[in-house]
Amino acid sequence: MSHLRILIVRVADEKQPEQTTEVHRIDLPAADPGQLAPETALNQLEATTLDTGQTVMRHLLVAQWQELDQLLVAAHQQLFPPRGRAA
Repeated sequence: MSHLRILIVRVADEKQPEQTTEVHRIDLPAADPGQLAPETALNQLEATTLDTGQTVMRHLLVAQWQELDQLLVAAHQQLFPPRGRAA
């Protein structure tokens, strides 16, 4: 059975947006109509949607924060380069 997958990719150069680096992949849960009870199907699908959306956003924001952290550390190291130990 086929399924959908969300890819989070990093575009390093805006001039070459087709060149990307995969950061994370998230396979979406398959929606099997046979597993849904008619009385609660909409509620189940909404709950799955919210859970999946939160998972996607969590991975996306973590990737963004890691990149920002690396930039901030590099900037700090340029301002305060490590010094050799005094003997």
